[in-house]
Amino acid sequence: MKPIKHLYLHFQDGQRLALRFPQQTNDPLQLAQSLHRQLESPYLRLEVDGDLLLIPRESIKYLQISPAPSALPEDTVAGAQVIN
Repeated sequence: MKPIKHLYLHFQDGQRLALRFPQQTNDPLQLAQSLHRQLESPYLRLEVDGDLLLIPRESIKYLQISPAPSALPEDTVAGAQVIN
């Protein structure tokens, strides 16, 4: 069974969308390439409950993937913690 990942989308208008999905690949190189393509696209593309969901990147304030992918985008700062 593939590990489950969680994606939290935080939108510019303050709304939040939480999704869960199985890990898409075990290949770190393929994962990094896929993540890079998603970040370059004007739309975040997701298959949700049999439907294609296209979310304009400009409406997203930030997104969170939990747990973090094994392959992170180049120049990612690792080991950060949120403080109040």
